[in-house]
Formats: sequence, structure tokens, C-alpha cells
Amino acid sequence: MRHTTTTLLLVLAVGLLAGGATVRAQPFDYPSAKPSTSWANTDASLTHHLTYSDGSVARAALLRLNPAGFGPSFALGFFCTNHNNGALPCTSFLLGVAVVYSNSGGLMTSLTAGIPQVVWSANRGRPVGEGATLQFTAAGELILRASSNGAVVWSTGTPAGKSVAGMSVNSDGNLVLFDGNNKPVWQSFDYPTDTLLIGQTLRQGARLVANTSAANWTESRIYLTVSDDSLSAYVNANPQPQRYYHLAFSKTTASSSSAYLSYSNDSLTVQSGKDELATIQLPTVNAGTVQYMRLEHDGHLRLYEWNPAGWAPIYDIIRLFPDDCAFPTVCGAYGVCTEMQCSCPDADNFRPVDFRRPNRGCVPLRTTASACGAKSNNKQRLVSLQNMVYFNDPATSLRALERVSEDACNKACLDDCKCVAAQFVYGADARDGSCYLQSEVFSLQTSQPEVRHYNSTVHLKVQVKSP
Repeated sequence: MRHTTTTLLLVLAVGLLAGGATVRAQPFDYPSAKPSTSWANTDASLTHHLTYSDGSVARAALLRLNPAGFGPSFALGFFCTNHNNGALPCTSFLLGVAVVYSNSGGLMTSLTAGIPQVVWSANRGRPVGEGATLQFTAAGELILRASSNGAVVWSTGTPAGKSVAGMSVNSDGNLVLFDGNNKPVWQSFDYPTDTLLIGQTLRQGARLVANTSAANWTESRIYLTVSDDSLSAYVNANPQPQRYYHLAFSKTTASSSSAYLSYSNDSLTVQSGKDELATIQLPTVNAGTVQYMRLEHDGHLRLYEWNPAGWAPIYDIIRLFPDDCAFPTVCGAYGVCTEMQCSCPDADNFRPVDFRRPNRGCVPLRTTASACGAKSNNKQRLVSLQNMVYFNDPATSLRALERVSEDACNKACLDDCKCVAAQFVYGADARDGSCYLQSEVFSLQTSQPEVRHYNSTVHLKVQVKSP
């Protein structure tokens, strides 16, 4: 009789869950842990694991189930998302927080549409292999160790003297180490990688840094940052970053707080204390789903949301005039973007990096410039490209010269060993224009003067052919 009653209760519970009822007397997730716990990156140790249709692997150590009882949920664990279409087994894993699709039993599922979306990672530049371990020590520190020699790959560096009672993946995706009063001692929201979640802020001194590519997690040269007067996106260059997006604002003198970026449901806001300095309206996230924004390797800041068909971009926050050709890496270094088609600027002086993939950029046929201060007999000249523009904000150019002629602009670049290109912009009079010197060249863009309402020529420094 007891066996029959137990079986009946189980059948009723499964039937209620399948029918969408919200009976949750027994939790199916495991979102928290106490110190002196460890996990190994193996299927045997992390029995809650899944291999997806594109070859990605998720091994969950902690899981915070969606409040609806199923759907996109947050998991801490080891994730391999190399998108190899199952051709090879995953060998490089991130320790991170990812959004995974879970059913009403708290099991990761949706092999095709629910590919893990890593929204924070600890070891972005140092992936680990099979058998790596995560330790939540008695002292309250998270330590990731490599499987080969046990070397420390990453740790939270929990402040000395802070007492840690446990850790949890919260319902907003924040991984938190907390004390006995449930106050955060360390949290992943303070260390963003390339992604922001609803409720997360980007403070001054922190950056969103894009991945190198869709399949390469290492940091690229693209980053987003906030200051007291602007929200800006840059591509890192030598000797200074080049800015391709700039949202300016004015902070009131009454506010002594530093400006910061805040991501909430339906808006992205720059704030200083209680003052709102700038607001970008966003699509509202629907109940039961998850939304995140990611700075991507192409320079776009895209908003993603889960729907029954899987993850999809629903909004592009960084939009440049006049089109996507204005992004700094769209055609690679020295690549020319024309109606989203890439080419090299001059066949006599440049060649594609990869003839089959023109968006990889171009390289000079001959070395262009010697190091500053070094003696060189190499002669240089400029290749002029009319109706061409360059994305870099004049304020972040190597040097800007105003009210000059085109000849003076060219001479300024040839005389400066750091200059590799000059953009000359003018209106009706080519003898009275603006000159912007560049220390490094990323993607160029063809221009229509009737659209931009000014004329622009880019001059590229090249080596003179040997006789």
C-alpha cells in the first residue's frame, strides 16, 4: 500500500508539472553552496551536464532555475562553446555564469536552440581543460586550478578579514559570495567581461571588452567605457585608443558622484547619484525570459533575448552614421568598406590578408614606417584616396590641424614618423580644411559628399618602390 501511494503521488506531481501548474513544494534547482566544496570539470563529477547540437558543452555546478519553473536559467559551471558543429570534442572550457534552458525538473535541455550563453567568465584568456577544479575554500575564496599541474588559473581574491558564509547564483545572474548577514563580499557583477545583465552597472574604471571573434574568447581591442562626460566605445591603438562611438552629456556640478552606466528593464541609463545624464530606451523584456547585452567583436552592442526559437538579437544599441561600414573593424586593417563589401585601397601598394576572406583586411606590400628616432634611408610617399573617410573621432586622433591646406596636411604626416595616415576634410575650399593624423589604420569607408555634406580624402603612407 505504501509503495502504491508513493507511486501515485509521483505520477500526480509529474502530471501537474507537465500541465503547467505552479506546484513547487520541492525545489529542483541548486543555486547555492557552502565553503569547503569543490567541483571537477568532468562528466562524472558534474553529473548535470549536456552536449549541444553545435558541439558546445555545459557542466553545471550551481543552477538557479527560472522563477517560472522552467525556461532560460542561470548556471555556474564549466562551459565549452567553440561552436564546432560537433566535429571535434570540446577541450577548452570557461569557468563562468551562463544562461541555459532548463525544463521543469531543473535539467538543462533544448539541444538545438538553448545553446549556453556565457554572460560572465573568470578565465577568459586562460581556458582550462578536462579535470580542472573549482574550489570554494574554507576561507571563503573561489579558486580555479588547472588539471595538469594544479596551478592557480584564477581566484576571487576575497579580502582578508571578510567572513564568507556561502555563495549563490542569484535570479539576476549575479554570482555572489556573501557573509553571515547575506551581504555581498564579492560579486561577478563588479567584474564584467563583454556582457551586461539587467540590474548590472558599468562603473568608471571598468570596461566591457569584446571577444576577439565568435570562436575566440580572448579580449579584443574593442571596448566600451563610461566617464563623467560621455559613454564611449574605442578600438585600442598605439599610442592612444581611437574612438568610434561617443554619447556626450553634462554632469551637474551639484552631484559629487561619479557617472556610471545602469542597465534596467527597458533602458540603458547613465547616472550620477540620482541624476539621469543620458537614457537609451530599450525593448522591454517579457516575463519568464532573459535578456542581456553584449559588446561584440564587430563593435556592435547588441541586445539578445530568448524566445521559443532560441536566442536572437532584438536591438542594436550602437548605430553609426550612415551605415555599418562606419565600424572600425568591419573590413580589417586598411580594408575599404563600400556598401558592406570589402576591398584593398590600392593594388600597387596593398594586398589582402586572405584572398578568400576580404573582411580580414589588407597589409602594405612594403614596410611603411621606421621607428621614431631610428635612422633610415627608406623614402615614403602618400597614396591619396578621394571620397574616403575614417571613423576615428578627431579628439582621439594622433594630431588635429585646423584651417590648413591639403598640402600642409600631407607634409605634417610625412614629417611625423608616428603618422601612418592623414584624413583631410574640407567644404567648398580645399585650401581651408581640417587635417587628422592617425597612428594606426583600421577600416576605411567610401563616402558620398552629397550624403555627408563635406569632402574627405584619406592619404595613406607607403614605402617608395626600390629602383
